Amino acid sequence: MLSGKARGRISARTEEAVRAAAAELGYRPNVAARALRTGVARSVALVVPDITNPFFGRVLRGAQRAAQEASYTVVLVDIGNNRAWEAASVEALLAGPADGLLLFEADLPPGTSEHAIQIEMAPGGEFPVVRLDVEAGVDHALDHLLELGHTKIGHVASNFDAPTFDLRAARIAARLGPVPTVMAPFTFEGAKVAAAAMLDEDVTAVFCDDDILAGGLYLAARERGVSIPGDLSVVGFDDLDFARVLAPPLTTVAVDAEGLGALAFSALAADLAGESVPPEQVMPVSLTVRESTAPPA
Repeated sequence: MLSGKARGRISARTEEAVRAAAAELGYRPNVAARALRTGVARSVALVVPDITNPFFGRVLRGAQRAAQEASYTVVLVDIGNNRAWEAASVEALLAGPADGLLLFEADLPPGTSEHAIQIEMAPGGEFPVVRLDVEAGVDHALDHLLELGHTKIGHVASNFDAPTFDLRAARIAARLGPVPTVMAPFTFEGAKVAAAAMLDEDVTAVFCDDDILAGGLYLAARERGVSIPGDLSVVGFDDLDFARVLAPPLTTVAVDAEGLGALAFSALAADLAGESVPPEQVMPVSLTVRESTAPPA
């Protein structure tokens, strides 16, 4: 009865009494056993690179909200920016009860027969892709800096190997040619150490792959007495919550991370239902101009 199969075959009064007794005894249905029996778990897994990055919390929130509307749950898997850990985690998920996978910058073994949506990956693979219009985001940022008069622009790039960052670098190269570039990890302290080298370059503006990397550049600039934007204009990417409270508030490419998560789940739900899913869905982005950019001195 607690599985819902007895509905309509017993009285409402009896059903209520049984549920009350089950609650008193602390009974919970065994979801794993039910998944083995029915072949449906009503759950999906979301694999993300780094849950300490607040961007991925937004993606999870969006996926969860969309999943709840469809009576699904979302299980979060964090690979900690470690590709070996990613491979082991994906293998475990393939053996588990999840109905499908949402893979953020992650891949599946070739030939895997699985319901999956890839997020922020290059299109043309085995699975449908949902991604941000990264190229437009870079264009918005560079157009803004060029319109301000900057011609010496540097790039603080992510040291995590992922297609979304490859797209950023390729777009910058296509627009500007070779530019001074430093690779930085996704922590404020690590980014500060790496980004300090950019302050020795002959640049008046810097594009950062992510707001966290921009935050690290802020820390390095403060320690060196470099004024933002007086000496150096800075643009980030993602418009995370802290971007507006940095001093000065950060100009950054704004993205709808919750919408990205919701769109990815909707695509997966359609795939699970046997519906056709577009091979690529691209979400628009915009530039939020704040006080970290100004004409070069």
